[in-house]
Amino acid sequence: MSSEAVLTGLALIVILSVLARLFGGWSNIPVIVPLLAAGVLVGESVAGIIDPKELLGDSLTPFIQIVVALILFQGALGLRVSEFPREVRPAVLRLVTLGVLITWSLGSLGGIILLDLPVAIAVLVGAVLIVSGPTVVLPLLDFVRPPDRVRATLKWEGVVMDPIGALVAVVVFAGLSTENGLSVFSLEQFFLSAVVGIASGVVFALLLMPILATHRLSGRDKVAATLMMVVASFLVADLIFEDAGLAAALVMGIALTNQSKVNVTYINEFKETLIPILLGILFILLAATVDAGAVIDLGLPGLAFIAFLSFVVRPLAVLTTIGLPIPWKERLYMMTLSARGIVAAATAPVFGLFLVDKGVKGADQIFPVVFLVIAGTVLISSLLSPFVAKRFGLSGKSDPSLFVIGAPDWAISLAKALESAGSEVRFWTVDPDHFRKVEEAGLSVSDEPIDPRDPERLWGLSGVSLIAIATPSDPLNQVFAYELSQSLEPDQVYRVPGPDHGLKVVDNASRIIETGIGLDEIESRVRSGDEFVIFDGDDRLPTGAVPFVVIESTKSLGRAELFFHCDRPKSSSRRVRRVAALVSSAES
Repeated sequence: MSSEAVLTGLALIVILSVLARLFGGWSNIPVIVPLLAAGVLVGESVAGIIDPKELLGDSLTPFIQIVVALILFQGALGLRVSEFPREVRPAVLRLVTLGVLITWSLGSLGGIILLDLPVAIAVLVGAVLIVSGPTVVLPLLDFVRPPDRVRATLKWEGVVMDPIGALVAVVVFAGLSTENGLSVFSLEQFFLSAVVGIASGVVFALLLMPILATHRLSGRDKVAATLMMVVASFLVADLIFEDAGLAAALVMGIALTNQSKVNVTYINEFKETLIPILLGILFILLAATVDAGAVIDLGLPGLAFIAFLSFVVRPLAVLTTIGLPIPWKERLYMMTLSARGIVAAATAPVFGLFLVDKGVKGADQIFPVVFLVIAGTVLISSLLSPFVAKRFGLSGKSDPSLFVIGAPDWAISLAKALESAGSEVRFWTVDPDHFRKVEEAGLSVSDEPIDPRDPERLWGLSGVSLIAIATPSDPLNQVFAYELSQSLEPDQVYRVPGPDHGLKVVDNASRIIETGIGLDEIESRVRSGDEFVIFDGDDRLPTGAVPFVVIESTKSLGRAELFFHCDRPKSSSRRVRRVAALVSSAES
């Protein structure tokens, strides 16, 4: 292959991976869908533009293994036991224990009976398919907005299930040995792989902790050190015992995120920038290796396998929650979400390519089967989940949320009006007087320490539509706005304007909350007795009323979102609109 062809192929992989990610974000569909579709279309079995085996040769499998190790490490960082909500723990624990056993055993059995896979390969495929698909499920939850309890249960099922499923799959893979072209399971190899992986992961987590704790290195240096240590953990484990490296990366992530000695938020950049780029490149490469003919050849048995997983295995896994205080309509909705995602797509090709190189019978079926299952379960979940939610009245139940940092009087008055309209408002303040004032108004408030660089740990931020930063300190508002807009969608984050000649602390400190008369006058009017009132979109506002916040929902699902009126003066004809406006005390 000429150097020009290699350069073109590698450049196309990077270009397509970014384009697919941008398309997924723009169209609001799981990014895994356009990534895999783009890879298949340009791959060797369709257009033949990119042939990963020719591009990377013998380095293809090792490169994929290292990238998958980094992805598994990043996924494990989300498994913080301390943040596991108590109210959903019983349901999630059943789903990730009994549910895992049901999914693994029945998935393996289905592979043997329906797809005629060799037993060891079927057991491995069943292990790969244990995982959920948070990258698919969470966008669906954002769209449907089921009750908060359902959302939290499904979110944490995915968060916990991915590392558990990946660990089971990795260790099962390491426990396979080959005899005369057949793959058999070795209990000895299983335990050796687990021990070596756990030991290497823990040791390198301990070695990384002093580096993360030092003040002599910048945050980006610590990101680089994390990358180095994860790859080193993978390498050492794999050299000691072949195929133990992936388990080491997983264990290292779990160990780091659950210790309290050092702050691991420095490595947020690792998962926010490096991992998405690597994911895109990986999936274009992997999908390009898929034999579309092999996927099509699965035919009716393949479709039957997808139906079996979606309509038999998933419902049985959810039925493990019987006895818990979960209404049946919520349990039925949970049964509709059977989608597999990134972890399954990342691990299956690694196992398949490695075993194919060993000449193992049936190994060439691993990725086509998993690829078909991902495509099928994503489609079924995307169609069935909204339908069932609407049928049982579960859509739009997770109310739009306004998160206020600070507690000015106008925000408290606005919060009362929004909550009367079915929205949820949450406050954060460390001022004791403001805290008491919010509590006396019957609103939700916290003074727990927060770190805007790590919004996943920020109290009350799950599912928030809008963030208003309104503390008395303009420099603090600027810093909060800047940091949060780096971690969240910039158009979610707004701050009150500072003094005309105030100190400029950071550039691009997110958007300003704008009104026709200014927030100082709104604050003054609220203190004098004016109130916020909710009006329907077609209502004529009273004279002197100041439109402030817009509540919009679709006619089909009732999914509501919050916007400041300055950025949403009009709405699409397809949306139902209400407006929170400040009116004089005489009008209210």
